[in-house]
Amino acid sequence: MSNIRYIKVREAFLRSAADPKSAAENHLLLGDWLELTGVPDAAGWTPVKARGDTGFLHQDDYGTTRPMEVNFVDIGQGDGCHIVLPDDRVLLIDAGIGTNMARFLSWRYNLRGRQVKGVDGVDANDATARDPFTIDTVVMSHPDEDHYGGLTPIFANPKLRFNRVFHNGIVERPMTAAAQIASLTYASGEDIGGYVTVGSEKYLWDMVHDDAAMKALSAAHPTTTKRLLTAFRTVIANSPNVQIQSLSVRDGSMPGYAAPAAPVFTLLGPVGQNVSSGGQTRYCLKKLGNEGVTKNGHSVVFRMTFGKLSMLLGGDLNTEAEDHLAQAHGALTGSLSKLWQDAVKLHRKGSTRTAAENAKLQQLTVDLDAAVTAGRATFRADIAKACHHGSHHFTEPFLQMIDASATIISSGDAEPHSHPRPDALGAFGKYGRGIRPLIFSTELARSTRESSPLSRYVTIIEGFRSRIAAATSDAQRAAITKEMEEYRDRHVAVYGMITVRTDGQLVIIAQKLEEPRGATKWDIHELVWNAALNEYEYHPKGGH
Repeated sequence: MSNIRYIKVREAFLRSAADPKSAAENHLLLGDWLELTGVPDAAGWTPVKARGDTGFLHQDDYGTTRPMEVNFVDIGQGDGCHIVLPDDRVLLIDAGIGTNMARFLSWRYNLRGRQVKGVDGVDANDATARDPFTIDTVVMSHPDEDHYGGLTPIFANPKLRFNRVFHNGIVERPMTAAAQIASLTYASGEDIGGYVTVGSEKYLWDMVHDDAAMKALSAAHPTTTKRLLTAFRTVIANSPNVQIQSLSVRDGSMPGYAAPAAPVFTLLGPVGQNVSSGGQTRYCLKKLGNEGVTKNGHSVVFRMTFGKLSMLLGGDLNTEAEDHLAQAHGALTGSLSKLWQDAVKLHRKGSTRTAAENAKLQQLTVDLDAAVTAGRATFRADIAKACHHGSHHFTEPFLQMIDASATIISSGDAEPHSHPRPDALGAFGKYGRGIRPLIFSTELARSTRESSPLSRYVTIIEGFRSRIAAATSDAQRAAITKEMEEYRDRHVAVYGMITVRTDGQLVIIAQKLEEPRGATKWDIHELVWNAALNEYEYHPKGGH
């Protein structure tokens, strides 16, 4: 029988001796991996190894079933989500624009130390050599570089392999005049293909849905510097058997994942439709606005359910997309944002409203309440990843439809964006579920004050660089460089990440403390199941 076990309680302290009052060697979370190094004593205390430390845990604190782990990595400006399922499969949803996700994966799976056949001079016949580590699924929520750019160095890593890559079907490519089709409309400055007009709407005609089409498009542009095609070319070169396809609501759920062995990823977006033109019928996405609005608005959006927990995971939805999704999922027939704006304008008139305006406001309120109630059947979730990094492009009724107990924002240091926006933070709290809705931010979880580990980190890196400069041999320089890169990997993995752990019943959301409180290294918030309300709620310390 395997000696591998997993923490099955909210948190546990690895003790130096078989005694609950002995010193804490480490602070462990629900789902943390551990190895039994002996058998339990008469009182149930077991010698174990966990997070690189050895000590003792009580047998009541661990079990054989792995809880699910959802990590919102601090990748700077953009999104990056790493998921580990109970069956050990690994998924990535976006990876930011830089190398932070690559560094996180390097730390998490010890890629720098992994001896892979045929890589870095490792003999394929070496008995100690291993196969590349497999990431089962990657989802590019939409083709904005702050979501997919960080995937290119990950795709290029020869110590990794990929089974599937999903995207939303919108693929930027070189759009020369010679490549354009006379019957289609091409928007100036846009490289996402041509539009066909049906009635009063325009639809993207040049979409890429299946594996063969994506690989043919990549092969047709072997030297283009378009970053999205570069990412696809990279994964195809490194993982020739990878399957690439688009996702939309017509798929129902993400292929390959089904309860009870895995969570179900129900697709809520993008929403397209069959469009006929020139004797052909294709599944197309509607033009929501300019290229940016359309790319963002048609992000891949999931409602992930595992046991009793539901999570909303999406890309960069905007107001136009929320209108489109609310209509497509039957919440209302008109514009959600227009309905809300009309109600707000009348509300602001206060005591100057006429009787007719009061009646109009009352009807608008009834219509909004009905839309929110209808929308919750589709969009309501216990935990939501904030769309578009906490930007101001959202509709308040859509937040009411989501009704999340906890909202997690992935944002970075791109100051011109000012994410998360003050109005977004206020709205997440105001329209969240419960007495004290939770708001987490990867950027806010990272301290930047002068005495913080960030400052110490810079000092340590400069120390590494000084040692490299003073090294007297290539081997010494290589060893110090490897040590520095491993330290950088770990720093990315530790600070700023928001982790969700759940077995389908117990749910915690945690972030690493940059300055531990004694033995406590994690700040933990637990969502508690309220059977009377049939929902999760947060219980603050001190209670309510």
